[in-house]
Amino acid sequence: MAKYRHRVFEMYELRDEAIQSLTPRLPRAATEATAPDSWIFAHLEVSRVAGVIQVRFKPPGLLDAAAAAGFREDMVRLAELLGRDSKVLFDFAGVASLSDACLSALTALNRSLQAKGSRMALCGLEPAIRESFFPAG
Repeated sequence: MAKYRHRVFEMYELRDEAIQSLTPRLPRAATEATAPDSWIFAHLEVSRVAGVIQVRFKPPGLLDAAAAAGFREDMVRLAELLGRDSKVLFDFAGVASLSDACLSALTALNRSLQAKGSRMALCGLEPAIRESFFPAG
């Protein structure tokens, strides 16, 4: 299993590995009030796969500073919609760049989910995107 060590995020090379890691051995239902397939966001596409809420970016190309405000709004709303014990997978397939502001929004969402007893994992990060999670210094 290709898992990357990071102090904040669980990162996997492949989507299936991340889903397997997030899938609980003893099933515990999350408490979302509505089905994720009905949630509409400006920058996120959300679905449920094998008990895991999968999030993809739309359009996937650039998560730059110009998209940061809308991205942050979507993250706050997603955190509100997710219930306790949610398992969330962010699939970065096709993402070419990630701004610091978008990374901060993702970090804030992760903290919010952890406070609810939920888990978040990332997958499909190209090397350049993965490097933005590991600042030099």
